[in-house]
Amino acid sequence: MRAELIQELQLLQNSRANKFADELADKILSSVDAVNEKVLSSMSKRGNMLMLLEKRLNFSTLRKLRERFFKP
Repeated sequence: MRAELIQELQLLQNSRANKFADELADKILSSVDAVNEKVLSSMSKRGNMLMLLEKRLNFSTLRKLRERFFKP
């Protein structure tokens, strides 16, 4: 009887430890996912801004300005 109670207590402790570990892992994973989403979002916004800037920038105009103001 005593061995059965000890075994039950060990099972209960293991169950609680596993539950705690699972909850902790879920919290860590959800926070890591949130950070990843924010980083990817900011990188995407930056990339889109750079693409728009590249589209708007006319390199021939830039070359003309460089020749006009920075004559060697």
